[in-house]
Amino acid sequence: MNTGNQPLLGSLTPFSRLLFALLLAIACFTSFFLLGMLLAIPLFGVSLTGMLTSLADFTDPKTIRMLEYFQIVQSLGLFIVPPLLAGWFFERNSIRYLMLDISSRSPVYLLTFILLFSCLPFLNWLISVNESMHLPGFLSGIEDWMRSTEEDAARLTDAFMTMPTAGGFLFNLLLIALLPAIGEEFLFRGLAQRLFREWLGSIHVAIFISAFLFSAMHLQFYGFLPRMMLGVMFGYLFYWTGSIWVPVFAHFINNGAAVVFSYLGQKGVLSGDYEDFGATDHVLLIVLSLLSIVVILFLLCKMRYGKTVPDIAKN
Repeated sequence: MNTGNQPLLGSLTPFSRLLFALLLAIACFTSFFLLGMLLAIPLFGVSLTGMLTSLADFTDPKTIRMLEYFQIVQSLGLFIVPPLLAGWFFERNSIRYLMLDISSRSPVYLLTFILLFSCLPFLNWLISVNESMHLPGFLSGIEDWMRSTEEDAARLTDAFMTMPTAGGFLFNLLLIALLPAIGEEFLFRGLAQRLFREWLGSIHVAIFISAFLFSAMHLQFYGFLPRMMLGVMFGYLFYWTGSIWVPVFAHFINNGAAVVFSYLGQKGVLSGDYEDFGATDHVLLIVLSLLSIVVILFLLCKMRYGKTVPDIAKN
């Protein structure tokens, strides 16, 4: 029998595939990071020691450029390349494995666009709930570390979000919106969600586990709940449309909106903090926001099972 076209690891058990994917992600990230550090030495004209000691100075424009460079390295090495390689190892066809060859029609993207903005009051309420949570006294050291990590992440985000030129704005759309949307959805929805479903046998459990890991990966603990909620929505968008491009689109709109509002604020077109966009204290608006999430996801579910979206995936 001719096995020349058989996937190299097509016969692995679901758990073995999950373990291999984890090791593959670690190996790719390590390789890309080490190579990225070696290339950064001539690119930025710094020594290895100087690079490591200067990366914490968010006020230095050169440091920000290096951090942006490593952000791109991370997107490629951790999020984009491992799922593509896994698709080749498991099915010898990365495009089909990650469902990159399946698209959805305009009503799906329109509903997704509406979903991303109508969910903002509820997500902002989750942020306030998350920020008010405290660990027990005997875990105060861990809580101090969590808050310190959160503050560092906020300072880095503010540094990245400084966009004095249109070129900087377009670059941020690539760095903060497009690359994370593609990479994180490939990894967490295209690969992890599929592997957890194969292993555990439940798509709903797989969606919530993938969303939990998606949120935990950011190491921003006081935004954990809203980010996990986004991950759940992205997971169901993928499941009910059958196309990875729908959650990629949703992810891009979510991140890209922050870039756009921040840029317009810096140009004086909009007032207020971009992070407060959609925030409200009105209970009715928060409840309506939650209901809108349920209704739109229900409509997408009906479109799948009612076969009104002709190009959904069959699995």
